[in-house]
Amino acid sequence: MSPPLTAIFDIPTSAPVADKDGKVGPAEGTEANPIVLAGVTVAEFDDFMSYFFKFALIPIDKVPANRREKICVNLMMVACLWDIAEAKVYAKEVLEGLKLPAARMLELARKFAIHEWVEDAVKQLIPLCGTFDSDVALQLGPITMSILYQAKTELDLERMYVAHTAPKLSTIGQLAHGTCNRHRDCEKAVKAGRWIYIGKKVLHPTKPMALADIGEHLNTFIFPGMSRKCHEDMMNDWTTNTFQQESLIESAVAGVTAFHKCCRIS
Repeated sequence: MSPPLTAIFDIPTSAPVADKDGKVGPAEGTEANPIVLAGVTVAEFDDFMSYFFKFALIPIDKVPANRREKICVNLMMVACLWDIAEAKVYAKEVLEGLKLPAARMLELARKFAIHEWVEDAVKQLIPLCGTFDSDVALQLGPITMSILYQAKTELDLERMYVAHTAPKLSTIGQLAHGTCNRHRDCEKAVKAGRWIYIGKKVLHPTKPMALADIGEHLNTFIFPGMSRKCHEDMMNDWTTNTFQQESLIESAVAGVTAFHKCCRIS
């Protein structure tokens, strides 16, 4: 018997448990379930043993997706409790292949300290803040919800600022690419076209343009009535301008991860 399994069967029995009527019985187990292990349910141990015998009766890929998720969650619970690395890796890979909803992935990431799942889930969930139903709210919990909503609020404020602020143009005589003889007209062209070419796209209700993509978008055309010299100068400034979008998301990911690290498997 391998050392990890030896350790499992050396674990003392659990505290007395209540039956279906609420009556507390002995901790030594019953004829139906003779082994009672601390912190492990019968279902969890059954699924662990199914993995241990490599799903000899029904291969995992033949099991329905919803049942497959339950099996792997139970397996992950036992594997984390007894620190069985191979089982954790297996359960993690199967769960990743199921393409579960982001809220569920974040819930499991917290439960089993799988921190590499946090970033993708947070990026998917931030834009959805305000649309969560009660089930999703329960999955995320109040602390994670507050982190996501704060990030969403700050990102929305930045989008509003960018949408209503014209790209910067240098003053006359200070252009990096030479002097523009109709600089005033260029300023008017930018102010007139800002909302059409930037604001409406950044604040689109269903497919908003990412702030990081604005520079590439602006580089594909010149505002009507704007000189090429002023356009080049504007793009030179734009490429050096940094938005807070990525840092705000990174901050949310860091906050959720830090919270998860404070949680215990339960």
